[in-house]
Amino acid sequence: MKVLMINPPSEHMITTNIPSVVDEERGFNPPLGLLYVAGYAKAKTNHQIMVMDCQVEEITQEEVEGRIKEFAPDVVGIQALTFTIIDARMVAQAAKRANPACKVVMGGPHVHIFARETLAMPEVDFAIKGEGELAFTQLLSALEGQMTYDKVFGLAYRDANGQIKDNPPAPPVEDLDGLPYPARELTPVHKYYSLIAKRNPITTMFTSRGCPYRCLFCDRPTMGRRFRSHSATAVVNEMEACLKLGIHEFFIYDDTFNVNRKRVFEICEEIKKRKLDIAFDIRARADRMDEEMLAELASAGCDRIHYGVESGNEEVLATLLKDLDLNHVRKMFAATRKHGMKTLAYFMIGNPGETREMALKTIEFAKELDPDFVHFSVLTPFPATAIYYKALEEGRFDEDYWAEFAKNPTEDFKPRLWEEHMKRDELIDLLKYAYKSFYLRPKIVMKNMTFTHTPLDFYRKAKAGLRMFRI
Repeated sequence: MKVLMINPPSEHMITTNIPSVVDEERGFNPPLGLLYVAGYAKAKTNHQIMVMDCQVEEITQEEVEGRIKEFAPDVVGIQALTFTIIDARMVAQAAKRANPACKVVMGGPHVHIFARETLAMPEVDFAIKGEGELAFTQLLSALEGQMTYDKVFGLAYRDANGQIKDNPPAPPVEDLDGLPYPARELTPVHKYYSLIAKRNPITTMFTSRGCPYRCLFCDRPTMGRRFRSHSATAVVNEMEACLKLGIHEFFIYDDTFNVNRKRVFEICEEIKKRKLDIAFDIRARADRMDEEMLAELASAGCDRIHYGVESGNEEVLATLLKDLDLNHVRKMFAATRKHGMKTLAYFMIGNPGETREMALKTIEFAKELDPDFVHFSVLTPFPATAIYYKALEEGRFDEDYWAEFAKNPTEDFKPRLWEEHMKRDELIDLLKYAYKSFYLRPKIVMKNMTFTHTPLDFYRKAKAGLRMFRI
């Protein structure tokens, strides 16, 4: 059986925020969730597994159908995010036009939340909820008659009478070390790059799943709150496997890399013991960071730390259940710089209870922290998040509009914002001001140009800078 896994184009991506200088030219990251599923199926079956990453290969929607015809797959698996569901559906329609007999399977965070709405699309045959490695591979066995659909945990499907059947979710994967590596070798690994990396190509990695924190805005429903992790040995083994593919730089995409302090030290020690020639980013909480950990990370090759700060107002942070001491945040940004690592700070405006004056204070706090890169956004209550349910309970939204969108995705859709003290236009204008006031300062322009490593790197950063003038 021939199986084609597709990361769809992003031509019809739903968005509410303006692109940032980090996002606009950040490059391309591998579709890691899709590659985990492909890697598992490749390792556990004899099927021919192929991957088509439309975004990095710059395959347009017009070209998708022809590419699918070239592959002639029996099964097409499509990664679906809520913001890319229109493109994902168009790919499903193209697959059915290319071969009406092929089976179309959709999975990802959107499908996890909206499995029934996804199956209401006639071009989708199966929907997979939750972590998809085992479920997708079992579905392939079911398609060959080796098991029945009702035995596949995490699967939603139509029975012989056309009725939707929604199986119980699969339990979370406990032994992460037992999972095969993501099938990076099935992608053009040399095309993945980052604007802020020292060396390209880059890749993303998950060294853990789940986050124990309770931030109201968290939009990672598939992973859960229980922290599960790879061992230090397994993490560094995967890094060594990537080195053989010519990849020396890693963006560790864990929700919070430094949940387990002991494990952070074990990973760093293992990297140093093997003398790996690598650099890596992590996403971390400032309140779980300390000087000793920063020194250890720097000595192992950590080059950048991404901190979710979210606000410069402790009142707003308390509302978001993001328990941070801003004085400690200040100390950790300064300490990170002291140890020679760059910082990226995430901030949101338009939060519950936040006035314009409070948002301006957050923008000034971002400048005070002086990160190398900053990511501003307007709070968007995503589906199945605590902040979205809060908005529904308080009557800020008069209907479950995300569910309505999932039933009928249209290009004119606009996610709603938390317009308590500021309306949409004011929030977007304030977001533009935040980016310009941060990035167009002469010292930031000069610093970012100083960190260029190749002519192509200079071109990408200059292009991003020019775009900043036009927002």
